[in-house]
Amino acid sequence: MLLAGAKKSIPGSRHRLMDLTSWVILPFLLGSVGIYGLLKLLQRLRSSAYIQDAVVVITGATSGLGKECAKVFYEAGAQVVLCGRNEEGLKDVIKQLCLIRGGAMKFHKPHMVIFDLSDVEAVASAAREILHLVGKVDILINNAGVSYRGAIVDTKLSVDRTIMDTNYFGPVALTKALLPSMIQKKGGHIVVISSVQGKISIPFRSAYSASKHATQAFFDCLRAEMVPHDIAVTVISPGYIQTNLSLNAVTEDGSRYGVMDKTTAEGRTPEEVAQIVLRAVGERSKDVLVAGPLPTLAVYLRVLAPKLFFSLMAARAKKERKFKDS
Repeated sequence: MLLAGAKKSIPGSRHRLMDLTSWVILPFLLGSVGIYGLLKLLQRLRSSAYIQDAVVVITGATSGLGKECAKVFYEAGAQVVLCGRNEEGLKDVIKQLCLIRGGAMKFHKPHMVIFDLSDVEAVASAAREILHLVGKVDILINNAGVSYRGAIVDTKLSVDRTIMDTNYFGPVALTKALLPSMIQKKGGHIVVISSVQGKISIPFRSAYSASKHATQAFFDCLRAEMVPHDIAVTVISPGYIQTNLSLNAVTEDGSRYGVMDKTTAEGRTPEEVAQIVLRAVGERSKDVLVAGPLPTLAVYLRVLAPKLFFSLMAARAKKERKFKDS
């Protein structure tokens, strides 16, 4: 009888335990969600305050990701300085920015500076012009770049140098030219748009991958050295983006590739990536990988299972070689 009574009391105990659990855990969960939401709101407000009224210099601003970055930072209240080689292209972007005006938010007059990023002397002169125009630079976004398609054995050394000049030495020269002014005012933010190929190399992209590997290494070093000066460094590594990067890519002999790769056409939109850049800058992120599951997996495989990674790349090279020969 006692045993039976004990058994009968168990359901009641369970009920009381469930009541206790609901009274303790449910408020805890709701409170956690509320705190998380409040923290995210505060983070967004800080990000907005960080970007609003900041002087933001963007290279490669005539099209693609650079153009979309110009739009999102301008809409966020920044004073943008658009850089590129094509004067008409920059003027067209500025016209588009002016059409955004009309809301309650204060908009700053956009500026443009025309120069070729691969010309180191022109870069130094452009940096002086930028500082003359706006007095300071709060955020520098090194976005301009050129891609490459070709086999190493057939590629002229001049092509490798061209890619390195634009993708590596150009951003480095501009960063070094503007860095002293940031150090002097005790703050700033340097952003570089790298690539997944700055973390892993894929066949027939040697010059491009090499330039992005060098970019990753340089700006990783810069990040550590700039901590005492309160200068943030963000490296953003996107996968494929729906831009003209493959169309304008350089081939083995220096000619234009002129093909829209399927992977590029199916990539993320420039608008989407620009929003990610804006958020990364606002949050002062250090290293951001913007890629799908397979490229992300490849990045980890290169570190955790290099033999498997190398085998996969060899198979990819063989497949591409057959396609080229067919």
